[in-house]
Amino acid sequence: MYNTKYGYLLYKKAKCDKCNFVPEDNCQLDLVYKDGDMKNKSVKNMLTLCANCNRVYQKKLKEKNKSILDITVDADVTI
Repeated sequence: MYNTKYGYLLYKKAKCDKCNFVPEDNCQLDLVYKDGDMKNKSVKNMLTLCANCNRVYQKKLKEKNKSILDITVDADVTI
């Protein structure tokens, strides 16, 4: 069904791994790479998430990777 270039899409499941949402159409689910490496297409590295769970997952990843140096300080405040 899929082009060999997109063969990894065969690992997309029929429901969300996090909340068990069953979509009307398979396009409502996303494949997410646990380690963030899109070249690592092993089954263990892939999660099938609905759009809502994917947003929460991506937000948690950003917060986890956020550095103390990313914090902005108001210019009017003296330290």
